Amino acid sequence: MKKGIILIAVIIVCLGFNRLRANTVDDFRYDKDVLLEEFSDLNRLEQSVIDNGFLTFTEMQNQDLIPAQFSDLNLTHSMMMDPALGIPGFWWGCIFGPIGILAVYIISEKDEVETKRALTGCLVTGGAELLISVAYFILFFSYYGYSGM
Repeated sequence: MKKGIILIAVIIVCLGFNRLRANTVDDFRYDKDVLLEEFSDLNRLEQSVIDNGFLTFTEMQNQDLIPAQFSDLNLTHSMMMDPALGIPGFWWGCIFGPIGILAVYIISEKDEVETKRALTGCLVTGGAELLISVAYFILFFSYYGYSGM
């Protein structure tokens, strides 16, 4: 009796997963014309960059060549660049300390924002180490007592 109930439950579950899988196949279909329509503004922006030989977004903003939907973007240098070797500056400072700050400064080509993030990571690690050390000494001296020197 128990084996029969378990078998029926397994069959119901398998049929349910099969139906679920069949419904997700339709989610990956797309209309090519709609997709091209969505990317048409971006393609025009790319063509403008190629035609005019601009290197930065700021140069294009200064020349009023940005389409209206892109004109209100306020991108900073650090937002457009990838972090140093794909690792955010905070973690460079957190893991490698002052050496990480120096590495971020050199690799990111003197990017102040990433360097400040690395400094923040270094300070967070230093603060955590200080708190752990203080807690250790407080617990050590409270357990063993302070004999004085």
